[in-house]
Amino acid sequence: MTSFRLSPEAVPDASPEPLLSESETREPPGDGTVIDHPLPEDPILTSGPWASAHFLMEEYACDCAGYCDGWPAQMDPELLEKVDQLRCYFDRPIIITSGVRCKTRNAEVGGIENSWHLSGRAADLYCPGAPYDEVAAAARELGLGVIEYPDQQFDHCEIWR
Repeated sequence: MTSFRLSPEAVPDASPEPLLSESETREPPGDGTVIDHPLPEDPILTSGPWASAHFLMEEYACDCAGYCDGWPAQMDPELLEKVDQLRCYFDRPIIITSGVRCKTRNAEVGGIENSWHLSGRAADLYCPGAPYDEVAAAARELGLGVIEYPDQQFDHCEIWR
């Protein structure tokens, strides 16, 4: 399971949703419905190099099983700035589920061969409590390219160049 990191402003009193057992399933919600993504089990990180005002660089690192050092490419500064603006727009945490990826990790998650994740120009994210389509609309207003994943309630945001 992917480990997510929260920015320091994360809501500390939010209760994580219980994990479903293998025998349980959840129907995907319709448009505008919010999935209560569970909060990370890991402690909230607040130290380390900052990518922007609200995100640590670690939140964007490749989450592979050790195929790379976590940084097969540098994150695009424009992407970092726009994701931070997105966080400010909603005034609540944004969870980065995937930032930069090495080729092996990209293949594991089914990423396309020329994915913007490989060059640090993409991040998959969600905002707890905000519908994915509202996050997508705000990201587009900020000039990000967006691919919506309604069944999983997250958005792929990227810088096009």
